[in-house]
Amino acid sequence: MINNPKKIINRIKRNFKGAMKLDSIEFKEFTARDKIKEPFTIRKYIHEEDREKLIQMYENFDPSLRCLGLPPITRVAIENWIDYLAKNGFALVAEKDGRIIGHVVIVPTEDGKKADITIFIHQDFQNRGVGQILMKTMIDLCRKIGFDGIMLVTERTNARAIHVYKKLGFEVVSPYIEYDMYLDLKKSEGTEKPEESKEEKVVISPA
Repeated sequence: MINNPKKIINRIKRNFKGAMKLDSIEFKEFTARDKIKEPFTIRKYIHEEDREKLIQMYENFDPSLRCLGLPPITRVAIENWIDYLAKNGFALVAEKDGRIIGHVVIVPTEDGKKADITIFIHQDFQNRGVGQILMKTMIDLCRKIGFDGIMLVTERTNARAIHVYKKLGFEVVSPYIEYDMYLDLKKSEGTEKPEESKEEKVVISPA
């Protein structure tokens, strides 16, 4: 396994310099169900309120499931990482019974036309469709904001994740030790919408 979180963070820093601000995006939370019909909430991540809960998710993350050195292992490194992402990006979380179980974040590229995406689901809730619903929701949000495409990087040995990303429309653009993948939002009109409750709908309001 590659253990190089600095490389990923440096890439995000290069991409974000001078990029669009995402603070003004409004997102109305909604309830979805996983593969075993258990309900969970997808909502906007609010750093001031959710920081400690997100740190706890990553502190309890199985180190053997890390990808490209992420998430970091020590609390200080986790804090620095999520503080940076919160400052420069926009995130959604999956929450169940007050506990954050999934985290997806986008950081725009320098020209604001594309977004880098990162997602992690706590091991207790993997293989239940939570990550796929969270990804679909963020893809739909990126399309409504007006991004041209979404980029991600994973390990070539991460077969399960690569399979899911391909199902969502991502294509491999650099198949080496690290897999760079790209979703062209202008070409593909997207993915199946996640299940929503009847009372709640996703609302995106860019500035």
